[in-house]
Amino acid sequence: MKIAIVGAGLAGLSAAYDLLAAGHEVTLFEASDQVGGLATGFQDEQWAWPLEKFYHHIFASDAAMIELVEELNFRDKLFFPTPRTSILYEGKIYPFSNPVDWFKFPGYNVINFLRFGAVGAFIRFTKFWRYLEKFTAVNWTRRFYGQKIYDVSWKPLLIGKFGDYYDKVNMAWLWARLHARSFKLGYFEGGFQAFIDRLETAVTNRGGKIHLNAPVQNIAQADDNRI
Repeated sequence: MKIAIVGAGLAGLSAAYDLLAAGHEVTLFEASDQVGGLATGFQDEQWAWPLEKFYHHIFASDAAMIELVEELNFRDKLFFPTPRTSILYEGKIYPFSNPVDWFKFPGYNVINFLRFGAVGAFIRFTKFWRYLEKFTAVNWTRRFYGQKIYDVSWKPLLIGKFGDYYDKVNMAWLWARLHARSFKLGYFEGGFQAFIDRLETAVTNRGGKIHLNAPVQNIAQADDNRI
């Protein structure tokens, strides 16, 4: 079967990798000038590694992703450090990794601290994620965390992750991130760009074709039920 994939981000490349293994003929169309999507890296001449345009990491529980890394013989480049979380507030950086940090954080009063912990615990442990699909992350966090916590914590995070589309993100996505979060977060030597390069090579080695600077303007159904 001839299959076209719109977008050559990690999802598109991974889909192409599996479809090619199944014997299909796959072509990817990417609007930008490089593959990788949001995980694409950029690099200053003084940096040893590229940095992602939008921050990425892997959870230790991401079994499918780790399996793909192993298939690509890239497991030795994946490591799991224990991260230290910080938050930028009024021009200063504060530690933000645990309840002690949250309590000391000058951006929260006692009520904010208690609310942040209580609502965060609900998200971390609840399994009723389908209920959360009814809301955007912006609307839900603003309502249950309150405007102050939303403005200080969640809004900057969402904008940093999704840019102009931050207000379109479903709350179930945020639940999945917090619910599955592990104490150690996976990253690659050479950044995610190194993994993207390896995956791109695997796709092209399997016969996949990638067209860059090729935005898809329209998808139409042909008379023979093809699109």
